[in-house]
Amino acid sequence: METRFVPARFFLIAIVPIIIFAQEAVISGQFLSADLQVPVGILQEDRIILETAGRFRFLGATWFFAALAGLVFALAVRDLCQPLRKETRLAGALVLLVIFLLAISPTINYMQEPDALRNYHKLGGDLFEAALGQGTLPGCTVPTDRWLLGVCGDVPVISLLNRMMDVTNVFAGLGVGGLIVGMILCLQECADTKLEAKAVQLERNVLRMRRQLYLSGLVLSVGIFFATTWMRWPLPMVVGDASDAYDAVIAASLLYTGLYFSLLILSFYLPVAIILDSRKKALAEMAAGHDTLTEHKDREEWLKSRGLHADPTDFLKAGFALVAPILAAYAGSFPTLF
Repeated sequence: METRFVPARFFLIAIVPIIIFAQEAVISGQFLSADLQVPVGILQEDRIILETAGRFRFLGATWFFAALAGLVFALAVRDLCQPLRKETRLAGALVLLVIFLLAISPTINYMQEPDALRNYHKLGGDLFEAALGQGTLPGCTVPTDRWLLGVCGDVPVISLLNRMMDVTNVFAGLGVGGLIVGMILCLQECADTKLEAKAVQLERNVLRMRRQLYLSGLVLSVGIFFATTWMRWPLPMVVGDASDAYDAVIAASLLYTGLYFSLLILSFYLPVAIILDSRKKALAEMAAGHDTLTEHKDREEWLKSRGLHADPTDFLKAGFALVAPILAAYAGSFPTLF
C-alpha cells in the first residue's frame, strides 16, 4: 500500500486554535469577574431534591461528553496508524500532545494551588457552594473522608463538581486534539502525480474534511450541553425576581462559550477548506489540459463523478456545523430543555 503524507508546514495550522485559546484566556482573565458576588439569600432552603436533579443532568452530560471525546481521540489515533510517512505521524502526535497539555493546564494549576478560584466562581462562588452544599455524597460524613476521586472536603458536592471538571478537561484535550489532527490529516498527498490518482486522493480528503467538520460541530455542541448542566445546576433553587436576573447571567455566559467553541471550529476548519479548494482548482486546470478531457462538458462530468463539484447543500451543512455550538447555547437558555 502506498504511503501518504502531509507536508510538515500544514501542521502549523494548529497554531490558529492555540491563538484562539490564548485569546479566550486573556478575555476571561482581564474582562470577566473571577468571583462574581451573588448573595446566597436568593436561594430556597431545604430543597435537596432540586440539587439532586441538577446532579443527574451534570453526571449524565459528563459521561456523554467523555465518551464522545474518547471516541474522537480513538479515530484520530486510527488515522495516524494508517500508512503514513514517519514525519507525518510524529507531527500529528506532537500536535495531539500540545493540545492535550494546553487543555489540562487549568487542572495542573489547581493541583499546584488547591485554593485557586474555579470556573463556577465566575457565576457566583458563594451561591454555588451554598446551593450544592445542600446535597451529600455517599461515604462523606466528615471532610477528611475520601470518595472515588479524592477527599470529600467541606462541601462534598462541590468536590464532585471540581473533580468532574478536571476529568472533563482531560477528555476535552483528547477530543479537541483529535479533531484538529484529524482535520489536518485531510491534507494528505500521494507521491503519484497522475491525474486520476490526484483526483482519488482529493476526493478522499474532501469527504474526510466534511466528516471532521460535522464531528467537530457535534462534539463541541455536546460540550455546550455539558457547560449548560453545571451552569444551571443552582438555578432551580433561586427564588423570586432574582431567578430571572441570574438566568440572564447564565444565558450570557453560555452564549459567550458557544461563540468561543464556534471560533475554535472555524480556526482549524477554514485553513484546511481553503487549501483543499485551491487543490480542487489546480486539479480542474490539470484536467483542462488532459488529452481525454478536452471538452468542457467532459471535465465537468468528470469532476462531478469524483464528488468535487460545488453543491449548495454542502455550504448549508458546513454553516450549520460551524454555528452548532451557538445554537446549542441558545437552546441551553431554556430551562425546560435543560
